[in-house]
Amino acid sequence: PLVTCDASVSTFECFQALTRSIRNARAEYNVEQGKKISATIIASGSLYDEITAELKSLVLLTKLDPDQVAVYEVGSKEAKAATTVESIQLVVQDGVEAYLPLAGLIDPEKERKRLEKQASKIGKEIEKLSTRLTSKGFVDKAPPALVDKARAELAELEDQASKINSSLEALS
Repeated sequence: PLVTCDASVSTFECFQALTRSIRNARAEYNVEQGKKISATIIASGSLYDEITAELKSLVLLTKLDPDQVAVYEVGSKEAKAATTVESIQLVVQDGVEAYLPLAGLIDPEKERKRLEKQASKIGKEIEKLSTRLTSKGFVDKAPPALVDKARAELAELEDQASKINSSLEALS
């Protein structure tokens, strides 16, 4: 049997969660794949020491800019200053947080144009489906499964449109 230390397993799980959180934020904000971003990580106690020791691995796994990454102890004045910068806050677990400055993540104008284009496209699809579903001929003559599928598709598109609109509002 494999002998493990609970503290080491817990630390590794925290490191995995931190890596996953940063990668998910990159994906959510559509950061270009090769682009290196900055980050500030705030950790407490032994987690601070472990993250500092494994910083090179974190930089490699999450495509962070090694010159723009800082790890601070919870409660330090540097940690307090880092929280005032306009950034995305990722709460990884008790005692570990990461801050990714918005300025380095996206070009706001480019992202706004992309979202507006996507909103327009989805709006047209919603309009087309709505027209089809309000058409008496379609609802009466089409098989119920097809009508249900169209309604589900419309609900999904409306959900996507809502998310896009909230992202646009967040950029404003």
